[in-house]
Amino acid sequence: MDLPTIMASVAGAVGSKIVFHPLDTLRTLQQTSTNFSYKLPLHRYWSGLGPSVALTTPAFTAYMVLYRQTKKELTPYLGDTSIYNYVLSGAAAEIGSSFIWTPMEVVKGRMQISASGITTFQLLKEIKHTEGIRGFFRGYWMGIVVFLPHSIVWWITYEEAKQALFKRYSELTPTHYAIASASATTVAQTASNLLDVVKTRQQLAVSKEISSIRPDDQQSVLKVARNLIKEVGFFRACFKGLHVRLLQALPSSILSMVIVETLNPDISVTKVMQQAFEEEEQLVS
Repeated sequence: MDLPTIMASVAGAVGSKIVFHPLDTLRTLQQTSTNFSYKLPLHRYWSGLGPSVALTTPAFTAYMVLYRQTKKELTPYLGDTSIYNYVLSGAAAEIGSSFIWTPMEVVKGRMQISASGITTFQLLKEIKHTEGIRGFFRGYWMGIVVFLPHSIVWWITYEEAKQALFKRYSELTPTHYAIASASATTVAQTASNLLDVVKTRQQLAVSKEISSIRPDDQQSVLKVARNLIKEVGFFRACFKGLHVRLLQALPSSILSMVIVETLNPDISVTKVMQQAFEEEEQLVS
């Protein structure tokens, strides 16, 4: 994959994480039911920022590189604007990048719910000592269950939205990328919210904060789900923390994709859409 895509992905990942990390902290606290208040000591809003930035950068970069590279390789067989291409490329990007996303979410999440002020290196040593390497990948398969369909839905919505906007305006601007990203994020986040709450609770189940209030969360994913539904009911569980999740995810996703698409737009797709647009105009005339 070319260097511009990597550099654009890094810029998008770092920029969005630094700006919107406090909202991510609130999301984690709300989903785990460890704190429902929006008022925290100032430093708590930025808990876990270090590992988040350090691991989000390579994770998001790997995600974008895998998506675009897979899409490029599949284009001769499925076409540039095929839904099947979006599905397979999104799946490849999610499965590959999850090896980096999962440790980041485990470390970041535990720091976010901790009020003890534990440092990143102290937490890394604690997880390694008590759980071994597997502790950093706690919830990996649940993460795949959550984010594989999430990623597929996101990319289908995003690419289709870009095509619709291109057909209407004959070009794509940062505003159009923002609209497409916002649409994709809203649909995908809402559809995957229940599974995301269960995944977050499973990843943090062995932390002191969670084990003190729900010790049986460590038993299994099904136990985590049962406890969640028992706590708030099925309907509320589906939307638990969704408002905060969207408050964090929408601007973060918009900023990331605007930066990536502005610095290194998907030119091949733009050419395909331009060609299709010109063909439609010729048929009309």
